[in-house]
Amino acid sequence: MISDYLEALAAALSFDRPLSQRVRQEVEDHLRQAVDADPAGGGGLEAQQRAIANFGEPHAIAVQFAVVSLAQQTKRVGAAIILLIAGVFVAMKARVAWYAIMRCAISDDIKIVSGIIGSIDRYSFWVSVIIGIVGWVYVSGYRIVAGSGAAYRKQLRRFFLLCAAATGSLVISVVSDGVLTTLRLPEAGLSAEFLVPIFSMAIEIACAAILVLQIRGITQRATATAALLKT
Repeated sequence: MISDYLEALAAALSFDRPLSQRVRQEVEDHLRQAVDADPAGGGGLEAQQRAIANFGEPHAIAVQFAVVSLAQQTKRVGAAIILLIAGVFVAMKARVAWYAIMRCAISDDIKIVSGIIGSIDRYSFWVSVIIGIVGWVYVSGYRIVAGSGAAYRKQLRRFFLLCAAATGSLVISVVSDGVLTTLRLPEAGLSAEFLVPIFSMAIEIACAAILVLQIRGITQRATATAALLKT
């Protein structure tokens, strides 16, 4: 009976194999201990029935574990947004400082274009910072209640909208940085002078890519959890 119960529980969490395996092991340990501690002794079917009945219906247990796991992951994503934006900021500042040290100026014929793109870059970056902080504070300070499916999904939608907005703004900023760096190529040439800007751009692109993957992963996880809540 315990094996059948564990199979049903693992099947409900099959969208996340590591979580499914971890929950299965934890629940199995709990049920085995409950059977061993049963006052009637013997560890027979009746003891297993009582242990399972006391633990709860497998789908309800799966929902609780899935919601708690998703809540933890959303908080990690919220913190990752702040860290990755900080990484982009450090790369940007390092590149600007390097330009100043190397006296790498922009030619007059591209100053206007560079100024426009630079404005887009700055505004996009600071928008991503503000939205990222709001999203992190929101998900860190809001207590998720597993029993309220509608409220839970509403909260997740708000968080995902904030994540998408912060990520979109950061991607625009990184693309703008890439354009600005490209505009300086004819001035610096393919020399050692350009190694730091190229390296800093690689860091920015990596940060943006990681953030996109993080949002994609948490969205898929939330979709599966929402489906579990509806069943």
